[in-house]
Amino acid sequence: MNEDVRSGYDRVAGEYAEHFRDELEGKPFDRKMLDWLAEKVGGLGVICDMGCGPGQVARYLSDQGARVCGVDLSPGMVERAQRLHPGIPFRRGDMLALSGVADNSYGGVAAFYSIIHVPRTALPQALEELKRVLCPGGVLLLAFHIGREVIHRDEWWGKEVSLDFIFFETEEMKDRLKVAGFELQEVIERDPYPAVEYPSRRAYLFARKPPPDTSFDTAPRR
Repeated sequence: MNEDVRSGYDRVAGEYAEHFRDELEGKPFDRKMLDWLAEKVGGLGVICDMGCGPGQVARYLSDQGARVCGVDLSPGMVERAQRLHPGIPFRRGDMLALSGVADNSYGGVAAFYSIIHVPRTALPQALEELKRVLCPGGVLLLAFHIGREVIHRDEWWGKEVSLDFIFFETEEMKDRLKVAGFELQEVIERDPYPAVEYPSRRAYLFARKPPPDTSFDTAPRR
């Protein structure tokens, strides 16, 4: 699966960057969600744009004053993100196994549609890895298309690919996050902006990595 995703996005990296690099200009709701993420994270640490593509989410957060970085499976996407936003660090990484990223590295993660190529069978692994790299109290913003369908593409912008675009139900994702050990904070849905994006209903879930359990037995010992 990951090899198909990596090679597919490498092939369309130029066209994808041209099409999506300024997409947030037409999505005021998404900007508001990112503003809220930055507010929630505050001084906890760096916010990682996970599945960053050409880095438009990282750039927006950086413009709001947040400390940011970006991770993407596709080297082609990472190269374009670095070229477009030279002041932001981007690196290649697989969200199913973020080798080289230490535990508790990030104050926040913006996962904007970065799970749309993760099969349901691998979703627990992805969520566990996102939780691992968040610091205690860190915040995940997870955005995805709502539904049950899987849309397959063999061609994208005239290039041969093999990509499955996977939709998830909101209740399903809430349950998955809870099982992974996240604390749900907010769950928001919106209708699409038909002029600027695929016509699917969208979900935005804020979830927190719980801080360590510091409770202790207060019974007298002597």
